[in-house]
Amino acid sequence: MKGFPGTAYEAGLWHLDILIPPSYPLAPPKITFTTPICHPNVDFKTGEICLDLLKTSWSPAYTLTSTLEAVHQLLAYPEVDSPFNVDIATLLKGGDKIGGESLVRFWCGERRWGGG
Repeated sequence: MKGFPGTAYEAGLWHLDILIPPSYPLAPPKITFTTPICHPNVDFKTGEICLDLLKTSWSPAYTLTSTLEAVHQLLAYPEVDSPFNVDIATLLKGGDKIGGESLVRFWCGERRWGGG
């Protein structure tokens, strides 16, 4: 997944693991980041994503494409009130936009994710 244009994530590139359960589309796919990402709604160690659509708000009307678009939108519009990564959420919630974006940009560098 490429970073969201116009955000601190725009230079990033991440690999995702997508597991489609046998009960899909009645149950949501399990999507995790396998490349480290500094984001309030992503567990830095496991890559688990905190997004209602992947949990309680799932509907069979969602497609895999629309689900991935929702994950991509999360890069631009993080939910700092339900964080997995408290450190970056605290910076953003506390109004330290420069500090938060600097940390995000640091983790978007290709040396961080092993790209090339």
